[in-house]
Amino acid sequence: MTMTRAIFDGKVYPAEQIVSDDPEYKEALKDTDQMMRKLEKVLDKSEYGMVEAVLDDQAIMSDCQNRDFFKCGLAIGMALREEAEEMLQRLYGIGSNCGKAAEENPV
Repeated sequence: MTMTRAIFDGKVYPAEQIVSDDPEYKEALKDTDQMMRKLEKVLDKSEYGMVEAVLDDQAIMSDCQNRDFFKCGLAIGMALREEAEEMLQRLYGIGSNCGKAAEENPV
């Protein structure tokens, strides 16, 4: 299955499928869980709800930023690919059909 098809079929969910194995992430996750448990004990239901609302908003903002970072990175990657193809075309006369051209004109 191609990546395009997987995306189209709704089978790609990086936010749900990928869990960081970074020790810093794991430590922050543990600390946050401990702090939330403590806050739940000392705050009344309304105050704790406000803390949860702030965390929810933080998650939304982070998701928005991550989408923007992804779009930017993808655009940069596509531009680099285009530049590389143009360079190959200029230097060796090969372009998007790189495999076939490389077989016909070994460098």
